[in-house]
Amino acid sequence: MKRISRPIKFWTFTALGGASLIVYLFATAPEALGAGGSERHTLSTEEALTMLALENDLTRTLFTKEIVGKGKAQGLKFDEAWADEDVIAGPLPALFLRGVAIEISMGDVPLQLFLGSDFPIESSNAFDEFQAQEFKAMRTDLKPRHFIDPTTGEHVSMFPDFASAPACVSCHNEHPKTTKSDWVLGDLMGATTWSYPEDSVTTDEFIAMISEYRKGVETVWSQYLEELDALEDGQRPEVGQKWPSHGLYIPAHEALRDSIDRMANAPLFMGLMEKATL
Repeated sequence: MKRISRPIKFWTFTALGGASLIVYLFATAPEALGAGGSERHTLSTEEALTMLALENDLTRTLFTKEIVGKGKAQGLKFDEAWADEDVIAGPLPALFLRGVAIEISMGDVPLQLFLGSDFPIESSNAFDEFQAQEFKAMRTDLKPRHFIDPTTGEHVSMFPDFASAPACVSCHNEHPKTTKSDWVLGDLMGATTWSYPEDSVTTDEFIAMISEYRKGVETVWSQYLEELDALEDGQRPEVGQKWPSHGLYIPAHEALRDSIDRMANAPLFMGLMEKATL
């Protein structure tokens, strides 16, 4: 029997509650503005950030496995200096997330995203003192941590970041600045940390949060496609519906978005089945 990896098991069980939350969210959504309805159902910030973390995990895993891992096999390059003018390459997975986090921080939604580790390659990815304490506890049970930051008063949700693809492991093990060179698939490598100033959000606010995240992904993806435009003929992948697994191809943002949506439908269905059997 094929063994289910730790990252898949974690998000399978986490998504059960999250998928049920989506059902609740849209089944009880208020009337559209101007339709005479004024009631606004709310979610706890913990629930909202859990849903965001699920989408983020799906997006990052897809990028790591299907773009970086299989793209390298087609001769595509990914580099930590990808944003430099003289470097033609795509972002490494952690830098893809950092780009999304920067875009979120510049938006109108008071949402923050941070990827940290207790074995960071860059010092900017080190946990602060309080986060480090929470992450130490996470290492004992591999469960998310939800708390209020004592310095900012913000509501924080910290989610395990597992080594979900060979590209994660090889990159960190072989990096010249690595402080740990024996990572294996399934290891807890760090945590994605989300923060928000309120203890609950309305449905409109939740939609704004997830829209801000998706805008960040689209912006960074567009920047990556611009890098590919600079490649010479014969090295430049065709951008459209196909993926690197098919050859020298890269999906357009619409194709990426469709794939993420399809993956999200599975945990949604599981949540529906759970509710139907209660």
